[in-house]
Amino acid sequence: MRLDLDFNLLKTLVVLADKKSLKKAGVTLGLTDSAVSKQLARLREQLNDELFIRLAGQFEPTSYTLSILPKLKLALTDLEEAIRPSQFDPLSYADPIHIALPDLVMERFGLALYQSLQQQLPQASITLHAWGDETENKLVSGLMTLGVHLLTGTRLAGIYQKKICDDQLTIAIAAQYAEYQWSQVKKWPFIKQRAIGWNEQKFQFIEHLQQAKIDLNYAHEIDTASFALKLMNNQKVANVLPLRLQGTEFVQVKGAEFVNYPVAWALNTRVTDRHSPLNQYLLQLITQLFITNPKT
Repeated sequence: MRLDLDFNLLKTLVVLADKKSLKKAGVTLGLTDSAVSKQLARLREQLNDELFIRLAGQFEPTSYTLSILPKLKLALTDLEEAIRPSQFDPLSYADPIHIALPDLVMERFGLALYQSLQQQLPQASITLHAWGDETENKLVSGLMTLGVHLLTGTRLAGIYQKKICDDQLTIAIAAQYAEYQWSQVKKWPFIKQRAIGWNEQKFQFIEHLQQAKIDLNYAHEIDTASFALKLMNNQKVANVLPLRLQGTEFVQVKGAEFVNYPVAWALNTRVTDRHSPLNQYLLQLITQLFITNPKT
């Protein structure tokens, strides 16, 4: 037997042994009679055996073919099983899952996401992390399973971004002050909130406001989303919030729609993990949280 055996041809041998006809084998394999004949000729050369003898219009396997068929069928079955994508079973998945979220996403969806993960993947160890300065490096190294953040062109090269949904940056206030119009709110103090990981969008939005000749009064500089939202609920202050994260407690200021700025949310993961069954499952679960927001 030659060492350069073309294993792709072995399926032809199995099918021809079953069908005993070049035409029928070709139909099964999606090949012409001529193509099957040529493959058989190559097999005969590589295996150094006639393989089939034509009797009464049928291709009857030789004793050598009959001797290798059982093992060959088993080997091909094992090979097909080996390359078939594995089915993801969330109920039995037991490895740790680490997910990074920006403060605002954690505040709006963190609890719902955590409870959903606990319910859907009961055997897994689940940890939600605040998106920080080292999150991108942890994603690339595999220390972080995935992260959710605004889609941007400035992520590290080893990170793959999969769009979850579109959104808009808006001027927002607490729902209890919903009667106030943009002509009034534009004079209010605004919150300047530090949000790690979205400098590109922030700078673009500031430029967007400047082009509209709007200069916001940033009177409050706050690092945490939870405190910023509490302040909005207790004082007449405004903030720039993604529409999908406003929930029922906050509303877009009436008359300020002209400054809305388009953005998109994305799942971030290591490039080599982008097609993993776990990531595909988590993407569907996280997408549901965003698209079921009653605001959109």
